[in-house]
Amino acid sequence: MEEKLSQQSRSDLKAPVSQLSSTLQSTFKQRHSHFDQFFRELLDKAGLSLHDMFVRTYGLMYVENAELFKHFFQELRRYYAAGGVSLEQMLAEFWAELLERMFRLLNVQHSFSDAYMECVSKHTEQLRPFGDVPRKLKLQITRAFVAARTFVQGLALIPEVVSKVSTVSRARREGTPSPQGLQDLGYGTGFPPSWGDGCV
Repeated sequence: MEEKLSQQSRSDLKAPVSQLSSTLQSTFKQRHSHFDQFFRELLDKAGLSLHDMFVRTYGLMYVENAELFKHFFQELRRYYAAGGVSLEQMLAEFWAELLERMFRLLNVQHSFSDAYMECVSKHTEQLRPFGDVPRKLKLQITRAFVAARTFVQGLALIPEVVSKVSTVSRARREGTPSPQGLQDLGYGTGFPPSWGDGCV
């Protein structure tokens, strides 16, 4: 008799928990997919918009150096997708390379050795050729990408967490008080008293 009641209780609980679990998993998988697609499209549009504006503004001078910006956006995509990229280092290298290229383009009449250009790159912070833009951009990019990456990873993990939580053994739940509003799920009274403090 006791075994039959235990089995009935398990089956009565399993269906609603399973249904709720499936619904939550599906919802969060969909949210993950939508956000991921949105952020990737946003990044693609930003790259295209910047490219179009620079082509109109700087023409051939930009076109000949466009791979620097293309690489910049590839690194941002790589960071978002998998990490493994130091945003701070990537941005520092971008600004140093941009300074070197601009310096050579604006001083075409002169020939500079690699040692001279390396010296210029090392003194970028003192020279501040781009003003406060590198610092502001670093803050904005770091905030945006760390937040977006953390958020999308969290959304990706939620279905797994829901699945694991929904499979907590019935034996652990037997004897626990029913949380308010969930009496029909068949909880018993075996959890520690603190577990149900906010439920009953």
